[in-house]
Amino acid sequence: MRSKNRVVALLAGASLLATSAVVLGATSASAAAPSGGCWVYSVAEGSPVEDTATTGNLSTSLAAWGNNADYNLTTSGGNTVGSSRNFTLTFNTGPTNGGPAASGTVYYYFSVNGTNLPVIQKSFSAPGFGPIPGDTVTGSYAITGSGTNTVKLRKVIYDIPTYTLRVQCNGQTGGVANGVNPATTPVDTNITASFSAVGPAASISGITNQVVTTAARKNDVISFGVTNFSAAGTGTVELCNVSGTSCDATSSSVSIAGDGTGSGTIAVGATPTTGSRTLKVTSGGETSLTPITILGDVTVSTNVVGGGSGTVVTVTGSNWDPNQPVTVGGYKNGPPFPPPASSDATISTTADSAGNISASFTVNDAATAFIGASRTHAAGPPPVVLFGSKAFTFSGDTCTAKQGSAATGSCALLETVELTVVAGDLKMSKDAGKVLMSGVTLDGSDQTSTGDLQDVTVKDYRGGTLGWSLVGRFSGLNGPAKPTGGNFTIDPSALTWTPSCAAQANSDDTVVAGATGSFADASTDLPLCAVATSGVGANGTSGGDAVADAGLSLEVGSSQAAGNYSGLLTLTLS
Repeated sequence: MRSKNRVVALLAGASLLATSAVVLGATSASAAAPSGGCWVYSVAEGSPVEDTATTGNLSTSLAAWGNNADYNLTTSGGNTVGSSRNFTLTFNTGPTNGGPAASGTVYYYFSVNGTNLPVIQKSFSAPGFGPIPGDTVTGSYAITGSGTNTVKLRKVIYDIPTYTLRVQCNGQTGGVANGVNPATTPVDTNITASFSAVGPAASISGITNQVVTTAARKNDVISFGVTNFSAAGTGTVELCNVSGTSCDATSSSVSIAGDGTGSGTIAVGATPTTGSRTLKVTSGGETSLTPITILGDVTVSTNVVGGGSGTVVTVTGSNWDPNQPVTVGGYKNGPPFPPPASSDATISTTADSAGNISASFTVNDAATAFIGASRTHAAGPPPVVLFGSKAFTFSGDTCTAKQGSAATGSCALLETVELTVVAGDLKMSKDAGKVLMSGVTLDGSDQTSTGDLQDVTVKDYRGGTLGWSLVGRFSGLNGPAKPTGGNFTIDPSALTWTPSCAAQANSDDTVVAGATGSFADASTDLPLCAVATSGVGANGTSGGDAVADAGLSLEVGSSQAAGNYSGLLTLTLS
């Protein structure tokens, strides 16, 4: 008889526990109240701990994790792939037992980046009519991936086999008996702790013939070091695509010591794949990928193909050795390679960090047949010279088509045509007249007056890529005089507008209308229409006309003073 009374008392206590208020908490790696709550339910004898099938519900609503419960999850230990990371959960109190003392096994469930860890179980005792004491739970796992590792407390299950009862606490916020609750539909909690794990890495320490460590070209030798490999071994070194899945035939090896470090070299092949690549080091199933650019053949482009003495040519190019000098000059017809230089004065420019060049060069020598750029990439022997050029046709002011009585022959003169296009203005105009709102007859209810802006035409004749913005500001309305002084008014916030915008036939810009909205106060601007710098037309410049309009809606209160009202809606173009 005493045993039966104990069961009844315990169930009564569990019922009290189940009707406690739920405590919700925000996601945090520091001490926090877990999200969701707890649920008390009965199970079949011997059923798996995580079984979602229940034989009864003692709870009728969510219970709290505890009275002012604080849960703190931290991690410590290794931070490299392959090492062990420890985690510790500390909490000040568990759920409150509303009945006599009970005991059993508590199961703690954790995950790392969504992968479940082995369950941790401990014995627990719940004092009669009091909270389950706080505790410290520890565990560890092997780090399998670099980057952010997030350890999460998924749920806690208290198992009381003597009475085939369980209390499950997790992030579920629903609490319906025989429906969605923490026992039938568990949800992970918000208690997490994160750290950054470091995987195997290779760093490039130098590249022959280069002053950067981010770019190389054929036959250059790349020196590198590796760290954070989990074990000693011999690594394979390759040059591959950015994902490391397709590699050039040329490869080398690197010896990796027991502490995961090593150093080595790899020579870029004679016919490498160019562009964005990676230095790939693989050992024992672990891989590091380090970005590197493999430069292709140098290029040279000019903005003109010919001209007379004094012609200024803009010379651009790509795939030059980054941050290193390049010489730009005039060249005669060859061979040899590079062809002999003309008498035009050379200029020196420096390639940027991406290997691009840009310079202005002046042609004066009539013998100039090419405009080229060059630099000595490797001193040799034999020296390796990078060279690129574009043909240039020199034109003087006279030429001879046929000499003497010759029957054939021709000559050509080049006329340089220049044009200056002067930018126009960004301006606007509006249709004449005032904005007339529909009249309102007071009838004891709030009413709405409607109207439309007078159309505004924005004219952008600047021929640039600047874009523009048109905004509005509303002063509110002043009405008839008050007997006590001043005037009756209608606040700016009573007016709502719905913008509309349309590019005209002389514009292919993307004109964006502002959102429907009301004016918060007399100093707030609302967007009417705009052209972003990214919204210019197909020719790459903004320009042409756009018409802006807006439908207006004004809220008039049931007790608004009768009379005439006026105010200003200021449109500003910038």
